[in-house]
Amino acid sequence: MMKQLIILDDAFQTLNEGRKLLSQPVFFEIPFWKRTVDFTINITDRWLMVIIAILVMIIGLQWWIPQNSNTTQIDNMLVQMPNKSSVIPTSMPASQPINDVLSYIMTHLEESQHETPQTHQEQRDNFLVQKQLLITKYMIENKASRLDKLPDDELLNLNKEITQLFIDLVLNNVNAQKHVYTYFTDNTDLNKIETSLMEQTKFHVPASIKLAQSALETAYGQRIVDNNYFGIKDKNRKSSLTTTTEYYTASEKQANKAIIMSSQQVVKNGKILYKCIVKDHFAEYHSPWDSFRSHSVFLSTNKRYSPLFTKGKNYEDWADKIGSTKYGGVGYATSPIYGEILKKIIKRYHLDLLDF
Repeated sequence: MMKQLIILDDAFQTLNEGRKLLSQPVFFEIPFWKRTVDFTINITDRWLMVIIAILVMIIGLQWWIPQNSNTTQIDNMLVQMPNKSSVIPTSMPASQPINDVLSYIMTHLEESQHETPQTHQEQRDNFLVQKQLLITKYMIENKASRLDKLPDDELLNLNKEITQLFIDLVLNNVNAQKHVYTYFTDNTDLNKIETSLMEQTKFHVPASIKLAQSALETAYGQRIVDNNYFGIKDKNRKSSLTTTTEYYTASEKQANKAIIMSSQQVVKNGKILYKCIVKDHFAEYHSPWDSFRSHSVFLSTNKRYSPLFTKGKNYEDWADKIGSTKYGGVGYATSPIYGEILKKIIKRYHLDLLDF
């Protein structure tokens, strides 16, 4: 404390000795664009008291902040990176073909509830802060008022950085099963997170919804037929028939009886449904990217799905509205629990952090 008092005393002496000088008007010339701005500052006794008060506050803060701290709390939050050595679990995907994707996903989500607790709120906040810093940096450097005003190459670079940040700070901390972690992070055929971010900016489909839908429709990549990641049907019925399991209400079962091979009454989430084995024509794509782009165009150009885009970036509103028309949805999927499963996937893996 003695050291701080000596510093404070020196500061008072310096201010007193320079008082006459500081009391004189100070003239400034500052270049501003193509002209020079002139102004004068008179430092009065009142201003001197303000300066002294600021000095006292600074010295007090130096005293009260622990001396063994090398960085501030914000610095710690911004530079904290997780240990990557043990983030990928060892459980393996099912070896049998998955036809009933919905039941598989529901079972997976129930089992994953018993894993290590989800990412702490502090880690979510950490990601959001760093994501916003990246976005601000790119927008300032490119003098862009909105993300969709960024040049394509700059937008791609930004989304690459956000993708890696999400993997490092979020996915590496949620103890995802190996095949789930691989689905979201493997970029052999497609960088799904990066692509979802790009599509979000261009077509305004929340990245969380796109990722959750692709995960649900393919059982985390374990059932991908003809690069179709979103279960989009082939209206021209030119593709080969594919066998899937669908959950219909009684009226939907009647409407789809032409494609139903067999059915069984079941109860899902308290609702009486019919588990139906169906054969139908699904769209075929040349690449995974084509499927992701087709999904964006399919939603954004079809009047049937226009109510989705009134929900902004709120993934819960999107999920609630995207399901069966029987329960007030737009009818992307027939299952009345489709939206609930999407929300569970998004919450489990914090995909909502990617929405902006």
